[in-house]
Amino acid sequence: MKEWDLKRNIFTNSLWMILEKAIAILGLIFVTSYVAKYVGTEIFGEIAYATSLFQIVQVVSQLGSDVLIFKRISKNTKSGIKLIQSTIFIRIMIYCILSLLILFYLLKEHSEFSHVYMVAAMLSCFFSAMDVYSIYYDVNLLSKYNTIVNALGLTITLLIRWIIAFYELKPEFLCIPIILTGLIPFVIRFVLFRINEDSSYIPFKHMKKYIMYMIKAGSTIVISSVSVAIYTRVSVIVLGFFLDKESVGVYSVAASLGMAWSFIPNSFITSSLPSIFSEKDNSKAIVKAANLNLLVFFVCIPFIVGGYLFGFYFIKLLYGDSYIAAYYPMVLLCIATMFAALGTVASRFITHYSGYSFLSKKTILVLFFSLILSCFFVKYHGVTGAAISIVITEVLSLTLFNYLFNKGIVFKLHLKTVGKALERING
Repeated sequence: MKEWDLKRNIFTNSLWMILEKAIAILGLIFVTSYVAKYVGTEIFGEIAYATSLFQIVQVVSQLGSDVLIFKRISKNTKSGIKLIQSTIFIRIMIYCILSLLILFYLLKEHSEFSHVYMVAAMLSCFFSAMDVYSIYYDVNLLSKYNTIVNALGLTITLLIRWIIAFYELKPEFLCIPIILTGLIPFVIRFVLFRINEDSSYIPFKHMKKYIMYMIKAGSTIVISSVSVAIYTRVSVIVLGFFLDKESVGVYSVAASLGMAWSFIPNSFITSSLPSIFSEKDNSKAIVKAANLNLLVFFVCIPFIVGGYLFGFYFIKLLYGDSYIAAYYPMVLLCIATMFAALGTVASRFITHYSGYSFLSKKTILVLFFSLILSCFFVKYHGVTGAAISIVITEVLSLTLFNYLFNKGIVFKLHLKTVGKALERING
C-alpha cells in the first residue's frame, strides 16, 4: 500500500510540475514571440545570442546547486534548507561579476536598439539563477505551489504585454514582461520560503562549511553543467560566427518550440529521481530507471509527431512568415529533445553511483565533439545543419559516451529498457 501511495504521489506531483512548467514556458513563448515579431529576425537574433551567453553564466553561478540541493533535501530536508540559505550570496556574486563583463562586451559589439533587451536578458537570467527554491517544492512533491506561483506571474506578465500592444507603446517596454516573467515567481517563492521554513541565523562557521561543500562538490558538477550549457548553445554561437544574427534568430525560434515541451518528460524524471536515489539495491535501481526510460520515450513521441504535423502552421501563426525557415530545424530539435531527456535519466543514474567526475570529463569531451559537428554542419547546411549536429550529439552523449562508465552499467540499463519494452509488446 505504501508503494502504491508513493507512485500516486509521484504521478500527482509530476502532473503539477507539468502544469507549472507549461504555464512558465507558454508565458515565455507568448512574450518572446511578440518581441520576435516586433523587432524582426536580426535584432531578435542579437537578443538570443546575448541570452545564450547569460544562460551559461547562470549555470556557472549555480555551482551545481540544482543537483546538490535536490540530493541533499532528498536525504535531509533541514540540511538542504541550510545549504540553500548559506550559498545564495556566493551565487549572486559570481553571477554579477561574470554577467557584467559579458554585458560590457555585448554593448560594444551590438546595435544600440538591442541594448535594452540585453539588459533585460541579463536580469531575467539572474532571477532564474537565484530561484533554487522551486527545487525545494519539487523534491518534497509539492509542485502545486510552484504551479500557482507561476500562474500568478504569467497572468501579470501577459496583462502587461497586452497593455503594451493595445496602446502601441514603444517596443522597449516589452522588456518589462520579459524581466517580470522570472522576477515575480522568484520573489513569491523566496518570501513563502522565508515565512514557512526556519530562516534563523546560521553561524558563519557553519555557513563556511556549506559554501566549501558547494564549491568542492559543485566544482565537478559545474564543469559538467557548463559544458552542457555550452554544447546545447554552441550552435547559436557557431551560427553567429559563420552566418549572421538573422540565422541565430531563426534557429532560436526553432529551439524555443522544439525544446519547449521538454519540461513534460523532465517533470516525470524529477518526480521519479528521489525513488531511484534512495534505492540501495542496484538491480532494483536499474529496473526503476528502465521503467522511467520507457515512460520518457512514450511521453515524447506524441510531441515529435505533433511538431512534424502542426509545427509549420504554429510558427506562421505565432512568429510570422519571417521565421518559416525554423520549421525543419524545429522538427529535428524535437527529436533531439527526446534523446536529451533520456540522457538526463542516464546522467542522474550515473550520479546515483557518485559518477560526478566521469560526467564532468564526459561532458567536456561531448562539448568538443559538438563544436566540431556544429562547425561542419553549419558551414554546409546552415540553420538546419545546426539542428542536425544537436541530434547527433545527443544520441552519442546518451549512448557511446555513457557506456564507458562503471563497466557499461548504462549499457545494461538500456538493455533492460529494451527488454522491458519487448515484455510489454509481447505481454
